[in-house]
Amino acid sequence: MGVTPPAPTEARGFQWTLTLLPAFPIVLLVLRLWHLSRQDRNTMLVLVQNVGPLDLVSSLVISLMWVPPLVVLTGQALGLLYQVSVPEDAAARPSWLTRTADRTPDWAIAFTVMWAGITWELRFLPLLSLLTLVILGLTVRRRSSRRRNLVVGTCVVLPMAALVVEVVWFWGAIVDAFDEPTLMLLLLAPPLLAPLLTGPLPPRFARVATHVPAMLAALVGPFVLIVIFLRTPVLPSVAIQLTDDEVVLGYVVTIDDTVTTLLDDEGTVRFVPNHAVVAKVLCGNAEQVPYTDVYAHGWHVEKSMLEWFLPQRDPEPVDEVRCAGRAR
Repeated sequence: MGVTPPAPTEARGFQWTLTLLPAFPIVLLVLRLWHLSRQDRNTMLVLVQNVGPLDLVSSLVISLMWVPPLVVLTGQALGLLYQVSVPEDAAARPSWLTRTADRTPDWAIAFTVMWAGITWELRFLPLLSLLTLVILGLTVRRRSSRRRNLVVGTCVVLPMAALVVEVVWFWGAIVDAFDEPTLMLLLLAPPLLAPLLTGPLPPRFARVATHVPAMLAALVGPFVLIVIFLRTPVLPSVAIQLTDDEVVLGYVVTIDDTVTTLLDDEGTVRFVPNHAVVAKVLCGNAEQVPYTDVYAHGWHVEKSMLEWFLPQRDPEPVDEVRCAGRAR
C-alpha cells in the first residue's frame, strides 16, 4: 500500500515555514537594536551606524547555540513516537512531524547529539540523555521490531542502566539542589522518564500527545527566543567617572579621538568628551552571575563542556563602587 501524499495546504504551509526561517535571525537582530534604543528611531540609527553586524551575530550565536539541537532532537523523538504508536495511521496519513523524522538522516542526529553534549550546560545533560535514549529506542523498535532481544536491550535495559548511572553520578548535586526544585527536577526527572518513553503510546492519545506539544513549541518558541535574545548583552557595560562626584553608567557604542559615545539604561545617547574622563571600568552583566552554587564532581552545573575545556581568563575584580554609580 503506497503512502498518501501530504495535503496541498499542509505542504504549502511547511514550505512557507522553511522559506521564512532564514529571516528569523535578521528579525532578532533588528529587535535587539530596537530594544536597546528604547524604541527611539534616532537612537536606533546611531546604533545601526556604530554597532558592527559581527557583534550582533556573535551575540546571537553564543546566546542561542543550544536551540538547534533542542529543536532537532525533540522533533525527531516526537515524530518517531507517533510512528511507533500508530504505524498504520502514520504511514497512511503522514504529517509534517513524521515526514521530518523520516527525512532526518542518522548522521545528522548523531552530530546533533554531539553538538548538544558540547554546548548544553551540565544541568541539561540528563535531558539530552533522555532524548538520545528515546530516539535510539524508538528507531530500533521501528526498524527491528522482530529482533526482540535487541528491542528489549535498547528500550528497557539501556534506559534502566542510564538511570542508575546518572542518579549515582549526579547524586551529590541532587542532594545539594534539594532547596532548588527546578534544578532537582532537571537532574532527576529525565532519567526516570527515559524507560517510559521508548515504547508506543496508546493509539487513542498518540496524535494529541505528539503533535500538540510540537505545535505549541512552534508557536511559542519564537517568542521565547526573542525574549532570551533581548536580554543578551551586545555592548560592553562600563562606568565612567567624570568628576570626583559624578559617575556615568552605560554601554559603549563607540570611542573616537574626541568623545566616547554611551547608551545609558534609559536609552539616552551621551557623548562624553575624552578629556573629561577621569577613569573607566568594565562592569559585569546580570547574565554572568550564576543562579546556583551546585557542583557535580567539581563541575558547576551552569557550565557547558565547551566552557569547561576551553581556556578561560580569570575574571578581574569588578569595581563595585563605580559600577553602582558612585564615585567613592
